[in-house]
This record gives sequence, C-alpha cells and structure tokens, in this order.
Amino acid sequence: MPRRNIDRVLMTEVAKLYYYEDLTQDQIGEVLGLSRQKVSRLLRRAKEEGLVQIRILEDQENTKILGERLRERFGLRDVRVATTFSQEEDMVTKRVAQMAASYLRSIVEPYTSLGVAYGKTLFAMVPFLVPKPVPGFRVVQIMGGYGKLKGDVVAVELARALAQNFGGDAVYLLAPAFAKDAETRNALLGDERIARVLELAREVDIALVGIGGVTSSSTLLDTGDIYPHEVDELVAKEAVGNICGNFYDVAGREVACQADSRRISLTLWELQRIPKVIGVAGGEGKLKAILGALRGKYVNVLITDDATALALLKEGGKGV
Repeated sequence: MPRRNIDRVLMTEVAKLYYYEDLTQDQIGEVLGLSRQKVSRLLRRAKEEGLVQIRILEDQENTKILGERLRERFGLRDVRVATTFSQEEDMVTKRVAQMAASYLRSIVEPYTSLGVAYGKTLFAMVPFLVPKPVPGFRVVQIMGGYGKLKGDVVAVELARALAQNFGGDAVYLLAPAFAKDAETRNALLGDERIARVLELAREVDIALVGIGGVTSSSTLLDTGDIYPHEVDELVAKEAVGNICGNFYDVAGREVACQADSRRISLTLWELQRIPKVIGVAGGEGKLKAILGALRGKYVNVLITDDATALALLKEGGKGV
C-alpha cells in the first residue's frame, strides 16, 4: 500500500477511535503504538484535510434576526452580532473582536487591499486571527499612529499582524494621527512617502475601522493627542463619536473642530467612497458613537454584540 494511503488509513482509525469511541489521545496512542503527539498531529490533519467535518447544531435565530433588523433599519450591507454572556467591557470587547477576526477571514480574497485604522477592539482581534495565506494581500494604514499608547498597542503592530496573518504586505503611514500643529501637519502631508500611502489608503477595497467615543475613557482622548481646549470644543458641539479621528454627533453630522487642522488620516468623505467599510465596536459606552456612525453612513458593515444591537434598534427608532 502506498505511503499516503497508509497515512490516510491511520488518520481514519485515529479519528474513529477519538470521535466514535471516545478514547483519549493517550489511549489511542497505546492501542496503536503511537505517541500522544503523533495522535494529536493526525487528528489535526484529519480536520485540515476534510476527513473529519464537525457540525454544530446551534440556535442562531436571535442574532440572525437582530442582524437582519439592523441591516434593514440602517441600510447596511452586512451585520454580524456576537452573542455575549457578560456585559463586562473587557469581555464584550473580546467577543466582538473574535467575531470581527472570523468575519474578516471569511471575506478576504486574493489581491484584496485592506485599509486599517487603530482601535482597542481592532487590536483585540490579533490573538483571534487564524492564519490564511491570501495571494496579493495588502494592508494599508489609513490613519497615523497615536501618541501615548500603553505597551505594544500601536497602529503599526496591528497592520503588521494582519499582513502576517494573511501572508501579505503592510504599507505603514509613518506619521502621527495628530501632528503638534497645523504647520507640522502640512509639512508631513507634503512628504512624498506619506502622500503616497494616503493615496493607496483611498484606493483600498475594504476599510476596517474602530468606532470611538468622546469620553475620558475613549482611546483617542486617553492618548492626549487631542488638546484639552479641543476636547472642550467637541463637548460643546455635542460630538459623540469618531472614526479615524473624524468627529460626528449622534445624528451622524460631521463635527468640524480645531483638531481637524492637525489630523493625518482619511476623511469621513474619503471613507464613504471605499466599497466596504467595516465598523467594529460594542458595549454600552459605544452606543451613541455607533448610532451616529450608522446614521451618518460612515460604515456599511457592522460587527457588534447582542445587547448593543438591541439598544441600537431601540434608539434608532427615536428622533434626533
């Protein structure tokens, strides 16, 4: 018998003993004269090669209905709603991030260009990315990096992780999200390399963006990149959210502010010209920010959690 056939017969026998007979990997190794590591590798290969196909019968009606209602209410292209079992902020973030990683993996095709901005939830995707080599894949930063971020949570790390996961290239926007003043920003935009990256950013097939709030706990305000007098201005103008450092109110109207003169990123208008803009956000604290983003049509795909989806449907029916 050819070697490949022997391996397949062995894989089949290991899979039968594990899934049909409920033997442990140690027991299978003992009965077949294999190490536990060898049994584990054979089980993994059996799934990868389609010999073992696992089907889970689950009731997804609630999240499917929520997603469909959100899609219709706000005219979205697609919606994914994560089931949550805790409203603790960190748990909601991880659940939404995991669903975003799974969704991204399902839609990325050869020669896809993906624009990515920074966000806590986006960065939380990294541990949940499952490698999938995609020919011609490219990641482009569509916003400069934040200043006082903690640890390794920086925009270039997110772009690098996504590019590595899909076996593609990363194009970095090596500039701050907000320059120290308008003069510095204009000088940076005059740099040929930065101008070229922003040009590529405008041409991506998909944009993956976080939806940030305008509170003391929001990532952007926490960096210190927005000056205190600019924060006061945003509060006075009733800004509730931001995407790529662009601010808007709960009705979805763009809120012009002094910080605009320092920002290095795509504008909301430029984002709207990208075919697919995926907004990733969840949690009670993000409700108004998400609602404004949906009303303003700044994203056309939403990934969120079930509690937030319900709240969006409730608030979305009210006048502004």
